[in-house]
Amino acid sequence: MFTDGNYNTAAPATVALIGINCLLFLTTHDMTLIGSASLERDSLVAWATYGFPIDQLGEWWRLVSGAFLHADVRHLLLNMIMLFLLGRRLERQIGWVVFTAVCTTSMFWGSAGALLAAPNTAVVGASGVVYGIMAAVLVVERSSGKDPWSEGLGTLIIVNVVLSFVIPGISVGGHLGGLVGGLLCGWAAGDQRQRSLSRMWTRFPPLALAGFVMGLLAAKTWLNPLL
Repeated sequence: MFTDGNYNTAAPATVALIGINCLLFLTTHDMTLIGSASLERDSLVAWATYGFPIDQLGEWWRLVSGAFLHADVRHLLLNMIMLFLLGRRLERQIGWVVFTAVCTTSMFWGSAGALLAAPNTAVVGASGVVYGIMAAVLVVERSSGKDPWSEGLGTLIIVNVVLSFVIPGISVGGHLGGLVGGLLCGWAAGDQRQRSLSRMWTRFPPLALAGFVMGLLAAKTWLNPLL
């Protein structure tokens, strides 16, 4: 049996991920504008997930970097609170190694979804990762014989998906892409009682690679408005 964590341990990967997001927020924002959209334009131009530079300039790292940027402090807080609550819950069940794989895979699928839905829009935020974690918790706990619906997790997912369509300025594609990636990650992780190292290595890398390739292909759908 393979496990690198349990219910009683801390959640180092969750804490580290939150720390990285907060540190990057401090280094990419104009703190004099902290109450509004304070993301510095240079950071947005250089690191946001955006079709043109990924496809035409080969800046594939934007599939990663965009997920660590946030438009303003409210955007950051909402994502980090959800990450803290759900990330710890998932990491304590599947361990930090598998949890990191879930986050990475969800990030790529979220970026792919964002580009597929709006390749000509610069997208930032860790929402794809958060939605992936949310979906993975649901699948992992159900496969382990628990009923996450009784704790309101299913309702939380439904409400958040609906809000993605209702609230303006949200990347619906990024949210849904992360959600699909998380569902697949939950399947890949499976029941903790049957989890093995070989199973992790044969399932997670192909899922992450598929999300990455789909992101590159989705970036090619951008259109030059001048043509």
